[in-house]
Amino acid sequence: MNKQQRQYFLNGCRSSMTPAGIVLFTTFFAYGALVNGTNIDLSVGLGLSLFTFAVPGQVVLVDELARGGSILTAAIATTLTAIRLLPLSVSMMPVVRDKDTPRWMLMIIVHYVAVTVWIQSMQLLPKLPREQRAPFCLGMCLSLSSMTLVATVIGFYASHLLPTNVAAATLLITPMYFFLSTFGAVKHLAEKYAFAIGSVLSIFFIYTYPDLALLGTGLIGGTAAYFIARRKRRND
Repeated sequence: MNKQQRQYFLNGCRSSMTPAGIVLFTTFFAYGALVNGTNIDLSVGLGLSLFTFAVPGQVVLVDELARGGSILTAAIATTLTAIRLLPLSVSMMPVVRDKDTPRWMLMIIVHYVAVTVWIQSMQLLPKLPREQRAPFCLGMCLSLSSMTLVATVIGFYASHLLPTNVAAATLLITPMYFFLSTFGAVKHLAEKYAFAIGSVLSIFFIYTYPDLALLGTGLIGGTAAYFIARRKRRND
C-alpha cells in the first residue's frame, strides 16, 4: 500500500472503536470463557477466532469438539451456519471494491465478512470516496480481528470470574445488538414488515420447532412481508 492507502487503512482501524467493536469484544470474551469451560486448548480457540471469525460457527465447532463429534459432522454444521454470510458478501463487495483494488485485499476482506463488518461497512463506506473504501475496510477488519483474539485470551483466563450462566448470556449481546442496529437502519416498507413478522414467528418456532427457527422465520417472514408490502403499494 502507498502512503495514502496506509492513512485510509489506519482510519479503518480507528473505526473499530465503536459500540459495535465493544459488543464484539464482549461476545468473544464470553467465547473465550466457553473454550475454557469445555476444556479445549486456548490455541484451538484462537485458531477458530482467527480463521472462522463468526461466533455462531465457532460455538458450533467448540460444541462438536467438546462432545467428541466427527470432523465431517463439525464441517457440515459449521458450513450451515456460514451460509447466511454469503448474501452479505455478495451485497458488500460492490460497495467495497474499486477498479484498482488489488485482488489480495478483496480476498482478505471477504474472509472477515460477518454481521458486524457488514453493518459497519454498509453504514460507513458509502460516505467515503471509492478509492478509500477497500483500505479503510481492510483496516477495520484486521482491527476487529485483533480485538477478538485479545478478548478470547482474556475470556479464557478470566472465565472463573464469571458465573457460567452470565458468561453464556453475554453471547446474546451480539445478536441483540445486530437486531437493534439493523432495525434502525431499515428504510423500505418490506423490510419493516419482515422484522415485525419474523419477530412474532421466532417466538412460535423457538417453542415448537427450534431447529427450524432461523429458516422458518426468514423464509416465511420475508415472503409474507414482500407480498404485504407489494399489495399495500398497489392500493396506495
